[in-house]
Amino acid sequence: MSDRLVRAQDRVPAPAGAPQPAPDPLRSRRRIVWPTRGGAVAPGRAPRLAVLDALRLFAALSVVLFHYLAGSGTIPWQRTAVELFPTLHRVAEFGWLGVAFFFMISGFVICLSGWGKSLQQFWQGRILRLFPLYWAAVVLASAAARLGPRTPGEPRVTVGQMLTNLTMLQSPLGVPSVDNVYWTLWVELCFYLIFSLVVLVGATHRRVANFCWLWALGSVLAPASGIALLDQLLQPRWAPFFIAGTAFYLVRRAGRFEGETLGILALSWLLMQHRLPAIMEGEGHGINWKVCLAAISAMYLLMGLIALGKLDGIQWRWLPVAGAISYPLYLVHQSLGVRVIWRWNEQWGAWPTLLGVIAGAVLTAWLLHRLVERPLTRLLRRLMHVQGERPQERAAVGR
Repeated sequence: MSDRLVRAQDRVPAPAGAPQPAPDPLRSRRRIVWPTRGGAVAPGRAPRLAVLDALRLFAALSVVLFHYLAGSGTIPWQRTAVELFPTLHRVAEFGWLGVAFFFMISGFVICLSGWGKSLQQFWQGRILRLFPLYWAAVVLASAAARLGPRTPGEPRVTVGQMLTNLTMLQSPLGVPSVDNVYWTLWVELCFYLIFSLVVLVGATHRRVANFCWLWALGSVLAPASGIALLDQLLQPRWAPFFIAGTAFYLVRRAGRFEGETLGILALSWLLMQHRLPAIMEGEGHGINWKVCLAAISAMYLLMGLIALGKLDGIQWRWLPVAGAISYPLYLVHQSLGVRVIWRWNEQWGAWPTLLGVIAGAVLTAWLLHRLVERPLTRLLRRLMHVQGERPQERAAVGR
């Protein structure tokens, strides 16, 4: 549908007060000072953009509710969610929009992560932030599928399927995902692959802006080209969200909206509204197009406020934890939660089951972050000889 999930401090440049764009880190090694909340000036890194942590958790929970409550059939409740949760069901039907929000946030944070990095550093960071938790989630989901309760019609997970899923390349290889939520990770990887071209030549405002224009044009032409590779890499349906997030990061660096970034954002919005009916139909979302369009437009407005620094004052202490658990929560909520609901909801009752499963999924996500992700990331960093890595935000993924 992370960093999403991050561990280390998420740090982003603060908007510049002057009309000039912020210094390009590839051309200047001067020490930069950032305004603090009290108006003083502090050297070094910008403050953590904690509001993104809150948005990650919100997006993840919206996807959780979508998978638990939006279905019209009797899985996983043995009765329909419409019958059990008539009001919440109508809200949960829009939970898939959390995927779109994840992709938009990803465009922002991946541009941040790649700015001033070599290609090797960029991919080392992506691997360290995506794969440790993903590997744990694949193994956990495979074990639950083979040993736990199974819903009717659910295919059996094979060992070969699990091993292929560990590569995160199961979609282009034509192998079913162990958990349906993994489809968004391939979309993310496609974004990383094409953004690698910017990282390779060195990210600057001009190059990133050109990247946005070219990707937007390519996403329009790819379906008509008949070239499957272009369609896979350019992801026409989801490209507008990544492009918008990337443009918002350019706004963040410049400290203001400029004519070109406004043009990029307008084009991404127009492409998004054109693709939206196909996305809704392809994902089986038979809901109101106008409501979805309004919700996504609100995402644009919210990201605009973040880009301008209007929400930098949100620094609640619990937000880093929210950001840290968003990715593992996204990865495991369906493979584990749906089985528990199917097996025990009749005995426990609808509301106790829903609240208990959500709480259990959040706790499981926190345990995976503390007991799996942290030590495994440290091990991988040593094996990859990653030295002095600057803390940065993880990519956000979807459903």
